[in-house]
Amino acid sequence: MVSVNDLHSGWMVLNSLLGELRSKGVFIPDLVYADLRNSKMVIEYLRSFGSEIKQPEQCDADLQHEIEIKVQGLRETLMVWAEERDGVQFRQAWETRFDDAIHGRGELAPEDPPMPISDLPREKDVSFFRIRLPDEIPVEIISELAEDCRVLISLDGDRHLQVSGKKECVRDAMKRLGELFYGRSELG
Repeated sequence: MVSVNDLHSGWMVLNSLLGELRSKGVFIPDLVYADLRNSKMVIEYLRSFGSEIKQPEQCDADLQHEIEIKVQGLRETLMVWAEERDGVQFRQAWETRFDDAIHGRGELAPEDPPMPISDLPREKDVSFFRIRLPDEIPVEIISELAEDCRVLISLDGDRHLQVSGKKECVRDAMKRLGELFYGRSELG
């Protein structure tokens, strides 16, 4: 299994490739954007746990494996479009960058500046994640979702949403937020 940080680096390569393809006029379906954003959200969730995932009783290792498969699916899709647009050498150059990234051989992805996670109990069964809400998402929808999923939420002035609660509830909230913000994932 690829480390979460290397998976993040691979995701960054795919994001760059998507930007380059888009700038060259390649049509990118909304589902691909949704899957890329959902993948990023799950990777950030996994990165927030760091060493805890290495513990054998953690079921987040399964989630990490699932997201690795999803990122590989995105890779295949984007590489096909890269070859169709600019040929085999273009695709091979991007494949090399991606493979180097997920195997820790390439440039490290720039670290996102750490955001403080405040007011969270540090108990074993408490889970959390933090994301930036898209501007078009009304806060009222988030409140309803939090109530349905039985999680605690807080929102700062920069629209950073912090979700905490029991692991199962947080995982459910993360999936529902991803579907709400970005649409249902259709790859993998």
